[in-house]
This record gives sequence, structure tokens and C-alpha cells, in this order.
Amino acid sequence: MEVFVSQPLAQRAPDAGEVDHIATSPVVVEVFNAILDDINQGRLLPGQRISDLEIADAFAVSRTPVREAIQRLREIGLIEASANRFTRVAIVSPRQTAEGLTVWVALFTEVLTETIPHADASLVADLERAHDVFLSAVAARDMKRIATSNFEFVQLFTARSHNLVLRRSIRGVVHLVQLGSLHLPTAIDFELLAESHRLMIEAARTKAVDLGLSALDRIRAIQVSSLGDGS
Repeated sequence: MEVFVSQPLAQRAPDAGEVDHIATSPVVVEVFNAILDDINQGRLLPGQRISDLEIADAFAVSRTPVREAIQRLREIGLIEASANRFTRVAIVSPRQTAEGLTVWVALFTEVLTETIPHADASLVADLERAHDVFLSAVAARDMKRIATSNFEFVQLFTARSHNLVLRRSIRGVVHLVQLGSLHLPTAIDFELLAESHRLMIEAARTKAVDLGLSALDRIRAIQVSSLGDGS
């Protein structure tokens, strides 16, 4: 089994966005983020087995923090394990992706309601840049970049929420949706997703919560029309 680790432990900067989710040792945070990045970038694929011993050797750490990081990934649905059989990247079905998206929309409604009234020019500029990256990925039909850039776009709102519990909850489900979206049998409606981005940008510019919530209606339409009822 090949273990993908993008950087040695000492070279990886902690991701502040994940630190408050794990609330544990820096080593666990580093290992968690490394595995998460490999999953999101497609270096670790659904169903691919992972070994805590091999990961520990790759990072030159003990197995204890690796096991804790893997447990955190299990808690958000990205890793599956069967006692004495396997530990592997989760296989997220289209139905699970659709259900996760439903949960994400419900949570993100609260994020937009909280953050849009306080949006500023800096946020709008960041959103516009992130949207341009997303459009570039769509034009290239690069599924990994599409998923990653969409996550980075919505994360700009989530990062401004002062509700720690909400941020933790949404972070878990968004990674599940991101993993599932990478491996859907058919592509989602990217134009609807792009339209939702444009509406959210305008909502931030005008501080119009209703416009932001209209953007989520576009995402609900993606869920119904594109993800369907597949299991």
C-alpha cells in the first residue's frame, strides 16, 4: 500500500481552520491535515486502504497521533474502518453526497444569515478571486479543482462566522460532500453552481441576506436535478 504524504511533518504549517475542529496536539493536526489534503486532491482514492504504521513511519512519529487523526477523519465520514480487517478512505455514494448536501445547505443558511450583514469590500474581493478560479476549473473540466475551488469559495463565508459549533459542524459535512462530488457517475450542473456563486458575491456586496439565500435555492436545484436518487 502506498501512503501519500505531501510534505514531511516539520515542513507543514498548521491549518488554523482545522485546529479548532480537532482541539488537540499539533502533531495530530498536522497528520489530519496531510491525510485530508491527500483525500481532497485525489491522491488517496475511495476504497484505498491506509496503514497507521506506514503513515507514522512517513511522518517519523509514533502511531498514537496517527490513530487519533484517523479517528477524527472517521468522525466526519472520510475514513471507514472494520476491526482487524481494514482502514480505508470512505466510499461515498451519490445518495450520501445528496444527503450531505442537504445538511450543508441547512447549516450554510445560518452562515450566510450571520455573515452577509457584516460583509466588507475585502470579502467581496476575495469572493471574486475565488469565483474566477472556480470558473477556470470549470472551463478546464478539472473535477478536483472544481471541488476544491468551490470549497474555498464558500469557506470564505464560513471563516467569518463567530459560531464555533456551526463552523465545526459545517466543516465535517463539507469534506464529505467534496469527496463524494469527486466521484459522482455524472457531472453536476456547473452553471447552477456558478450562478449561486454570483448571487452570493452580490449578496455580500449589497449586504442582502435574501439574495444569499436565493443562491442556496440554486444549490438545492443541483441536488434535486443532478444528484438524483442513486444509492
